[in-house]
Amino acid sequence: MQPMTRKMTAEFIGTFGLIFFGGGAAAMGKPLIDVALANGLAIMIAAYVFGDISGGIVNPAVTLGGAIAGKINWQDAILYMISQFLGGIAGGFALLTVFHGTMGHLGATTINTDAVSIPGGFMLEAVGTFFLTTTALYTAMSDRAGNAAPLAIGFTLVMIVTFMGPLTGASVNPARTLGPAVAGNYYPHIWVYLIATPLGGLVAGMLYKFMQEGKTDMRFREALK
Repeated sequence: MQPMTRKMTAEFIGTFGLIFFGGGAAAMGKPLIDVALANGLAIMIAAYVFGDISGGIVNPAVTLGGAIAGKINWQDAILYMISQFLGGIAGGFALLTVFHGTMGHLGATTINTDAVSIPGGFMLEAVGTFFLTTTALYTAMSDRAGNAAPLAIGFTLVMIVTFMGPLTGASVNPARTLGPAVAGNYYPHIWVYLIATPLGGLVAGMLYKFMQEGKTDMRFREALK
């Protein structure tokens, strides 16, 4: 396989696993902590298994943040995102086959309007994605934290799902939302997730770049002393 083909395959498989296991746990109505762990472990394992191939990002919003921060070139980022969306949709259809129907809407993420407003759900998804992307940028994408980087990313997702799960489904990943939605033909509030999550990744990437440029300026000033 060519290098990019390997990377795209890795991102497809990793995203498939996240939707299949994370979405599957949600579809079955498992306790919140079980759903949080299923999602967190899925992304952690993807990062460990595919980290040296593609990074195991499995999230178009995080990929966008990485591209804006200069950690992923734009050509690779676009191909990653295509693979991630396709992997998410494939994961959704796999759940449709396993459950012989749309049980639990295949784990689709929707806003619980009894507990939070639509704007509130938008804010939650944007903020959650911001923190997930920031964790990825400052650990795995910066070669910091070593082998513990996937742990940091996985537990960040566990934290997010534990809080946001009952409110928005805690997608923080447009592929996580789109996969079950397409497979189950179920689209409530989908625009919220397809806008809020990339926005969170975009802001995280911009802030990371700003902070790193600030560190470079500080080192330059120190060298002049």
